[in-house]
Amino acid sequence: MTDERQATAAALRELSAWVANTDTAKIPDAVLARGAQVLADDLAVIIGARAEPQVTRFHERVLQRAASPEATVFRGGRGRTDRLSAAVANGVAADWLELDEGYRITSCHAGLYVVPALLAEAEATNLPLAAMLRALVLGYEVATRLARAWVDPTGAQHSHARYSAPGAAAAIGAARRLTGDEMLAALGNAVTLVCAGPRKHLVDGALVRNVWPAVGAWSGMMSVEWAQCGIGGIAESAYDAYSTLLGYQVDPAVLTHGLGESWAVLDGYTKLYACCQHLHSTVEAALELRSAILERGGLDRVDAIEVETHDFAMKLVNPSPDTILAGKFSLPHAVATTLVTATAGADAFATAQLDQPVIAALRQRVRMAPYQPPQAPPNDRPSRITVRFVDGKRVTGECLSARGGSDRPFGRPELLAKLAELTAGIYPAAPAVLESLIDLAPRRKHQGWADIVGDICGAATARAAAE
Repeated sequence: MTDERQATAAALRELSAWVANTDTAKIPDAVLARGAQVLADDLAVIIGARAEPQVTRFHERVLQRAASPEATVFRGGRGRTDRLSAAVANGVAADWLELDEGYRITSCHAGLYVVPALLAEAEATNLPLAAMLRALVLGYEVATRLARAWVDPTGAQHSHARYSAPGAAAAIGAARRLTGDEMLAALGNAVTLVCAGPRKHLVDGALVRNVWPAVGAWSGMMSVEWAQCGIGGIAESAYDAYSTLLGYQVDPAVLTHGLGESWAVLDGYTKLYACCQHLHSTVEAALELRSAILERGGLDRVDAIEVETHDFAMKLVNPSPDTILAGKFSLPHAVATTLVTATAGADAFATAQLDQPVIAALRQRVRMAPYQPPQAPPNDRPSRITVRFVDGKRVTGECLSARGGSDRPFGRPELLAKLAELTAGIYPAAPAVLESLIDLAPRRKHQGWADIVGDICGAATARAAAE
């Protein structure tokens, strides 16, 4: 046990030093470009959640408090507050729609753990975009390596609760160019600040789940503050927290293997369906079947819906979700709302759909069974739907791997359409600005993030009109 603890500590020292010593020039252009896509995608999702009633009420409370105007709360206009409060406000919005990007190899939404804190820090310091993207991909790397090194064997604790604090700490530490020792101290702080985060809260629809990334953003930023003041954890803190207390087995080699050779951000996925990614193959199979169902008389003639799916999705069984979050983590609801609305975007999973009579009736006709035989990656999250009609006939649809990952990426037009749908109504200039970020336009690379935010919010246009 002592040898494992020390091996893990040594690996974290190496990882921290690598983050500190990795300059932008050492990061491939493709990695920075994917980082820019994560930044644009997650920012658009934050903006898209602004009108959710709980998000609105919290944002209003934050903006009513007197504070130094360091960073923007992205809900229209350019209301600003101190960077910590902005990170928390945007962090609450970031996973509300369940459209943020995620990491495919293990359960982890590293962009979600990095972006809210980094948005605030970069605006407060007007960090150049290139430096911001460096911090993003390095923070992403740390978060995903922690998530792969320590895997919850029971699945009882959600990854948002486990890895958002160290992910934010790594990104902010990279943005501030901490030394390796300072980064190690900051990560040592952050791993002791994880929250319980019961995974079952997803199925139960407990909205507190949506604030775990915000808690992580605050904890990660403060972990860096404390480290810079000489208040730090130790190299063994992660082992003591994740292995000794939480009981997770660790593979220390994962923390350092292939550093600088493979980049986790390239293994992320993008979401167009506003529900848990574990349900996306089921959603695609349902979309494929919908026209055949209508040809056979419509949804009124459906007697049963049999879904064969992978182990992760088999746990998402709530047939009567009562909150927007519960609906996004309910396979019966995902099937029903997709068949009724012919889509699976944010509107399809809105609160109003939970009590829609046709959807509610269809949910009760869904039956679930394991997909056999189990498939190897990238087809390890498959789904097969068989719809049986009252006359005994049936139709079947199947999806082995949902779109959005590196094996079946969405095309550029689809990605840009998502950004525009989420942002254009509140920030008309945002789609074009976000597109220029994704393209790593030369004029953007060295532009400060605060100035880019001004462009997103239309401040530059307003100034020009005034002149």
